[in-house]
Order: sequence, then C-alpha cells, then structure tokens
Amino acid sequence: MLKSYLTIALRTLRRNRLYAFINVAGLGLGVGCALLLFALVRYHYQTDTHHRKFDRIYRATSVFNAPEGEFKTTGVPHPFGKALRTDHPDIEHLAMIEEWERPMVLVPGAGTVADKKFKETDVKGAYADTAFFRIFDYTWLAGGPADLAQPGTLVLSEKLVTKYFGTAQNVLGRMLKLYGRVPVRVVGVFADYADNTDLGYALMPSWATLKAVQGPVSDRFDNTNSSTQCYVALNNRYTAANWARDLPAFVKKHNPNGLGKVSYPMQALGNIHFDTDYGGVSKNLMLSLIVIGLFLVITASINFVNLATAQALKRAREVGVRKVLGSTRGQLLGQFMGETALIVALAMVVALGVFQYGLVLAHTYLNGAFRFTFYFTPPVLGWLALLVLVVIALAGTYPALVLAGFRPVVALAGKVSARQAGGGGVRRGLVVAQFAISQMLIIGLMVVAGQLQFVQTKDLGFKKEAILMVPLPFLPDQDVPKLSTFKSLATALPAVAKFSYSMSGPPQSGWVSQTNIRFEAHAEDEKFSPQQAWIDADYVPLYGLKLVAGRNLNPSDTVREVLINQMMARKLGVNDPAQILGKTINRGNRVPLEIVGVLKDFNQQDLKSPIGPSFFSTSAAGYYAANIQLKTANYQQVIGQLEKLYNQVYPDSFFGHEFVDAQIEARYREEQTMGRLVNFFAGVALLIGCMGLYGLVLFMVAQRTKEIGVRKVLGASVGSILWLFNREFALLIAIAFAVAAPVAWYVMRGWLSSFEYRIAIGPVIFGSALLATVVVALLTVSFQSVKAALMNPVKSLRSE
Repeated sequence: MLKSYLTIALRTLRRNRLYAFINVAGLGLGVGCALLLFALVRYHYQTDTHHRKFDRIYRATSVFNAPEGEFKTTGVPHPFGKALRTDHPDIEHLAMIEEWERPMVLVPGAGTVADKKFKETDVKGAYADTAFFRIFDYTWLAGGPADLAQPGTLVLSEKLVTKYFGTAQNVLGRMLKLYGRVPVRVVGVFADYADNTDLGYALMPSWATLKAVQGPVSDRFDNTNSSTQCYVALNNRYTAANWARDLPAFVKKHNPNGLGKVSYPMQALGNIHFDTDYGGVSKNLMLSLIVIGLFLVITASINFVNLATAQALKRAREVGVRKVLGSTRGQLLGQFMGETALIVALAMVVALGVFQYGLVLAHTYLNGAFRFTFYFTPPVLGWLALLVLVVIALAGTYPALVLAGFRPVVALAGKVSARQAGGGGVRRGLVVAQFAISQMLIIGLMVVAGQLQFVQTKDLGFKKEAILMVPLPFLPDQDVPKLSTFKSLATALPAVAKFSYSMSGPPQSGWVSQTNIRFEAHAEDEKFSPQQAWIDADYVPLYGLKLVAGRNLNPSDTVREVLINQMMARKLGVNDPAQILGKTINRGNRVPLEIVGVLKDFNQQDLKSPIGPSFFSTSAAGYYAANIQLKTANYQQVIGQLEKLYNQVYPDSFFGHEFVDAQIEARYREEQTMGRLVNFFAGVALLIGCMGLYGLVLFMVAQRTKEIGVRKVLGASVGSILWLFNREFALLIAIAFAVAAPVAWYVMRGWLSSFEYRIAIGPVIFGSALLATVVVALLTVSFQSVKAALMNPVKSLRSE
C-alpha cells in the first residue's frame, strides 16, 4: 500500500509540475530561512554554557543610583576583590580581571631578525590571576596557569602563539613585550576558545603584571571603570542570596560615602549575554528572530494549504472512485498526508541547501551576525525532525481532511462546490494572514531603517566628520615631552587642521570613568556620580563644542580647573550657567577645582542613553588618544604620513586609527543587523506569498476561462477583466493591513522605547508599507490575469 501511495503521489506531482514547484520552492525557502534564524538564536542561547560551573558563576557589577535613574557598569573598584575575599572567605573562587581592548604586543627579534609588532583588533585580552582558570574551563596544550601568579607572565591562545612565533610547539619561556615595553614570559598555551563566548580573551597576562603596565592601581572605592571586573564561583556555603543580604553592610564598611548611591549586585553568567544594560544582546531581538522564523514557516505552509484546497476540485472524482472501491476516510487521509510528507521531504532538501548557502551569504550581508560554527548534532537533528512533523501538520492536515471528506456520490457527479473544497472563506483568511505577516515585517523594516537614519544624522552636539582618533601608548606616567613632539610633528603636516589630546573622543565607546564629587564646601558628596574626562585646551574647538558660559580651559598638563556640562550644572542646583562660574568641585579631598566654563550638552554615549552630568579637565597622565582633524579628501596619504611620525616618536608602539564617525556607527551594529535581518526576511516572506498568489491566480484563471470568454464576447474590456481578478485581492490586502498595522505599531513602539531619542511612527510608514504590498501583489496577480484578458474568446470558450 505504501508503494502504491508513493507511486500515486509521484504521478500527481508530475501532472502538476508548476504547483509542485511552487510548494517545494516556497516551503524550502521558508524553512531554510527559518533554520538560519533558529540556528542564530540557538547559538546565542548556548553562550558560555560549556563551563562546568556555569550555573554557579556570577559577575559583580556596579549600579549608581541617582534621582534621574540608575547608571550601570560591568566594572568594580580595584580593591573590590580583595575586600570581598577578606569579608567572605566562604566564596569558593574569586577572580579579578582587567579587560584589555585591542592588545598590542612586540615580539623581540633575534640576531638579524627585526622585532615584530602586533595590534589585535578582533580579539581581546585580560589581565587575570590563577583563580580565573579555576572558575572557567580551558583546555591546556602546554604549560598552565599555575605560574600566572607571578608578575611578568602570560598565557596565550593557540592561534595567537602560532601567529607570534610561527609555531605552537616549544614556546614556553619565550618572551613578549606588552605595549612594546613591559617584558612578559609565556607560561601556558590554551586551545582556541569557543566562538560563542563573551569571554574570548586570547591574550592573558598575570594580574600581578598590571602594576608594571598601568603604574600603582587605585585603592579607593569611589573610583570605578568598566574594564576592572570581578567573577566569583559561589556554592552552598555562600550563595547569591547571601550576597544580597550582606551587600548593604559591605558598602557601609568599604565605601561609606557611597551609601544609598552605589551597590554591587551579582549577575549570573547565564544572564550576562542578554543584559542590554551592560551591552548584551537583546532578548527581544532573539524573540523577534524566532517570530520571524515562525512567520516564514507559516507563510510557506499557507501557500501549500491554498494551492492544495484550490486543486481539490480536480481530485474530487478520484476521491469518489476510491471511496466506491472501499477506501476508508482514514486511508484517504493517510494517502494525502503521505503526499504532503513527500513534498515536505523534497522541500527539506531545498531548505538545507538554502541554509548552507545562506550561512555563506549572511557572513557578509548581515554584519557578521552569522559568523559561527553550526553542527548538526543529535539534538539539532531531533529538533529538525520535529520541525518537519510540524510543517507536515501545518501544511497537510486541513487539505487532507477536506479531500478525504468528499461524499462519493457528489464527487463522482462532479458537483463538489468551491465551498465544499475548502475554498471561499478559508482561502481568503489564509491570504489575509499571509499579507498581514508581510506587512508587519515591512513596517518593522521601515521603522528600523528610519531610526538608524535618525541616529546617524542627528546633531550630537559636536563635529564628527574627518576626525581621526589615534590611540596612544598606555603608560603608567605619560611621557609629556613625547606628547609635545608628536603634536608638533603632526600639526606641521599640511593636511592636518587641528590636533588635541584626550582620554577618549565624545562618542565614548563603552569606557566611562565616574567619580564622587563634593560641590563647594558641602559636608557630603553629591548624590550623583558624574563622568570625568581628561582633555587638553584644544579639544573644545576641535570638536566644535559650544560654551554657554565662561571660557575654555587654559593649557596645562595637570588638573587645575574644570569645564562642566549644562546637565551637571542643573544637577548641582544651578539653572543659570553663569551663576556657577568661579565655584569649585572637589574629588576625594584633593585640591578644589574651579569651574571656569559650562558646555552646552552633547551626546557622549549612544542615543539609547540620556545625557548625563560630566566634567572635563586637563591631565596629561590621562591622555589615551590623539584627536586629529583632517582637511583633505586623500585620507590614506595623510594617515600614512601620521603613521611614520608616530613610529618615529613611539618606535616600540603600534599605530592604530579610527574615524570618529565610524566609531559612532559601530555603536548601532545590533540595530543595523536587525534592520538587515528584517529587510532580508521581509523580502523572503513577500516572495513566498507572491509565489503562492501566482499559483492561486493560475488556478483561478483556469477555473474561470469560460467566464472570461463570455465576458469578452459581451463586450468586457481588458481593464474590467483585470479588475475582476484584482479587486478581491485588493480587499484582502486592505483587511490584512487593518490587522497588521496595530500589531506592528505596538511591537515597534516597544523597540523604539530603548532609545532616549527616537523617531515617531507616522502615517507615512504605514502608507508606504501598504503601497508596497499592493504594488507587489497586483503585479503578481496582473501577470496572469492580463494573459487571460488578452486571450482570444473563441479559444476560451472552446477550451470548455
């Protein structure tokens, strides 16, 4: 019997090649794209789950409380780990790390072999102690972390050690220089880390080496930066609940000035990847991708249902004959479900091809969102089998029930109506659902594109065009004479317009420094912690910052006076900027700093965050970047000239550069990825819908050939016949829009709420989405309906 079912199914597919192609291609494209999305989501949800202590690992964070809201950072004060270890010895393991963005190392040459310098841009480093490797699992290829307790040591990934030394064999004891000046010895090589991790540190010097790189580290609890982090492995003796209970007493003991203003909650490792407050991936984005994947599968299944029920009239006599010859309803149901299974099996072959080819395309098209390794493991294959069963059920159950339910007498007489064949309302409802899905995706696409355009063009309050940022060597005590030398050489170039030193540029790339301050002679610190930034006197004119009161900073290499922004003046209770000039702020009982100017507020972070209170002062020791404004279109030439000058001043360092506008654009990489994802898959959903619509129109034209001939004989114009086919679909699209618009508005309003500054979802977006759907759908319908309308009526009538 199964052989008979298979033979009949193959014959049916051969007789209806076009419908079979539409079904297989539509299901294959929909399921293949859904597989891409589900694979991406699965990859993110497996981040760092391979650690054996995964469910017991936590990261300490800092949360600063202020009347206007909370400020959160991954960083903790440098003495945090020591204090926590002393107060709570029951904690199983505790490790402090100092993240190192874009590590720079020098490999000393031997004999006639020159030194080699490397600036890593795709991997991160971190200063760590041996406890870090007792918390997290690594596979050691040589040596290990035991010697990492000593200063001047480091461990490397296999990839980096091969890059630096040409081999991963016999490298223990080899020397490197961090930043080209601090010698370190290789004491361990570990296997390259899994790609789905937030802790992919490939170069890890010892925590004890940090002092040689940065100089003496602060022992104050009122100074926090985001790169200093603490990880713990808890156990039954000391849990996260115990820490939540003990936290107030800990703050009171170690940071009494921070009572009520700062806390240090523990964040579970499983939550780190999805916590957007700390730069994680949005769970809403993951949910959106799952929903889009389901939409694609549902859209493709709708095609199948529509075409299968449309063809039910053709198979009515077959069903009648089978029932007369003794076939039961269950047998007929099994036959038609078997045909569906065959089509789905063929579609899955197409889907796997789409999936594999899509991974390759997505590497470049989607900002690297799909740069990961995907394996068809037993759980994945089981999940894939479940998806096949779901698609068979979605696509095949209703048509099979319709076909198996025909009464034999009516079927043999050829009197099965469109309503009995599952037509009318069901098909219309499915078409509405299909276009509602497409319209929701199109509206989402337009909102994301509009918001990205907004954040890229909004006036941030500073100049960003043609400004190059060059990182400086990281020194415990900045070499001021070299700063002067590099600035003099660079400004002598004809293509350099302005030059300034600073801690960072206005678009702070996630690195912020906050501190407690005391205003005037107040007895206690203020209830907010402003950001502090070190800039020279040329910073304000270079970035075009506006002074609303007072003057710019005077040139100096040390902290003498400060500029504040308008927000900080308001936080200090002064609404008229001129009234705060001459007053002082104090940082931790240091020398009071006079406020000499007030800057107009500008966006230092991305547009998801409000403008916070900030102050700015000169301090050569805190200059980590050179800001260079160029006045030429030939950027490559001047960058090459700057590199030569940089290497002349800092021969042991590495020249790097990045344009400020590129830094700003990089802050919205997740939104760009989401936009491209929605753009691509909205197009796929629309394509699948149009394929089904095309097949449906083919069937309708075939069913109404005689009607079209009669209408033409009676004088109907081509336009009236086109309207005959298009008006029904136009109505269905309008109904779909009425369903899609409020849903899309609600979802995208929630997405936009993550931005402090955002666009409004106006009627233009909805109108454009509706127009796009109408145009595409009508073009699809009109292609076949025009052919039918132009057909010779004699042929139309003869075909009946």
